[in-house]
Amino acid sequence: MNAKASDGRSLKQMLRDRVNKQGWYDTPDYWDMKAESYEGLARSNWPSNRYNEHVHRRQMATLDRLLGDVEGLRIADVGCGTGRTSAHLGRRGAIVTGWDFSPKSIAAAEKEHADVPNLTFRVGDVFEAPEADQRDAFDVVMTLGCLTLACKNADDFRRAAQNLIARAKPGGRVLFLEPVHASRLLRRILRMSMREWIRHCEALGLELETRGGVCFVPSRILLAYRDMLPANLVTPVFDGGEAVLDAHPLFERLADYKYLVFRKKH
Repeated sequence: MNAKASDGRSLKQMLRDRVNKQGWYDTPDYWDMKAESYEGLARSNWPSNRYNEHVHRRQMATLDRLLGDVEGLRIADVGCGTGRTSAHLGRRGAIVTGWDFSPKSIAAAEKEHADVPNLTFRVGDVFEAPEADQRDAFDVVMTLGCLTLACKNADDFRRAAQNLIARAKPGGRVLFLEPVHASRLLRRILRMSMREWIRHCEALGLELETRGGVCFVPSRILLAYRDMLPANLVTPVFDGGEAVLDAHPLFERLADYKYLVFRKKH
């Protein structure tokens, strides 16, 4: 591994971040630092932007498949970071509002995606109840890697999920694309299994439509921290891992990110 990541922060600093993740990953200060210190997709993802490009491509293709035609749909992207997902959906014709609790991430999103129509960014926290005009207002409410970092326990999860669900129209969809893990090794901050995630959401009035996984864990371990690996190595390793995940639902447990699509019953 290189002594420094592509952003210039040392390996020692990154390891310290990982050890102290609770009380650091879940603060605006951490993501403000990422927005200023890192470059490109590394501001909201892994140190290796070569790996991040593949992750972004895979995640956006998954959203496109799950959501279908989004032309004219109102979409809430909660925990939007620097706006990569919001911008992708906006370019596909959706009317998107992105929220994040990091002011510097929102500033970067507004600057970099100013050319995308029907796209609005706001500073906001997932634990804050939506304003009256945001309740029952969106066709799709989604998070990408938000709740697993924001929530420390099941109580936090239920509170945040309630605020997300409140934004969705009756019959609207709630989509999570999150690193859902119960293991100490792979979890971010929230320790929760897929079964527990589904159980809590169903108790809050959601009905599960589909589930699955993307971003093969062994590929991430090999590739995510090494920015100088050649493309002719990164691409086949990444694509091979995704082919494993696509081969059978049994391999979902080997996915770093899990997707869950729910329908709001009322």
